[in-house]
Amino acid sequence: RTGKGVSQANTRRIVVMELGAAASTSRYGRLLSRGAPAGSLLNGEWLRVDADLVAHPRYVRRDVPELHLFYTGSAWRIVRGSDDPSGELLAEAVSAALHPATVGVSGWSLLEAEKGAVRHCPEYEMVCDGPNTELQPFLMEEL
Repeated sequence: RTGKGVSQANTRRIVVMELGAAASTSRYGRLLSRGAPAGSLLNGEWLRVDADLVAHPRYVRRDVPELHLFYTGSAWRIVRGSDDPSGELLAEAVSAALHPATVGVSGWSLLEAEKGAVRHCPEYEMVCDGPNTELQPFLMEEL
C-alpha cells in the first residue's frame, strides 16, 4: 500500500535472506570482491548482515559464510571463523573508508598462505554491482 503522492514504481518490497543466525537485506545492489589470485575464497559476492560493528556495515561471503568482512575502527578486515578481530586474518585494508567499496585504489593486502604473511595486492578490490537507476536504486541497507 502506498501513501498519497508515492508511485508504485518507487515502492518495492525488500527481501531479507536468512543466513544462519544473520539476516541480509537485498534488492538490486551487490557487493563483489575481485582481483585475488585464481581460486581464492576472497573473490565473490558478499551479503550484508543485520548487525553493524563500529557503525559500519558487516558482511559474510554468500557461498562461504565462515568468511566475515567488517571494520575494526582503523581497518577493513576479512577473517575466517569469527566476526571479530580474533578470527584468522585473510585480508586487510587500513583505511578510514565508511564502506569497503570506497577503500582507496590498491588499498588491500592479502594473506600469502605459503609465507604466512599479509602482502599488498593492488589488483584486489570491492565493488558495488547493480543497476543503480532511478527505478532500481541501491538501498544503503543493501550496500
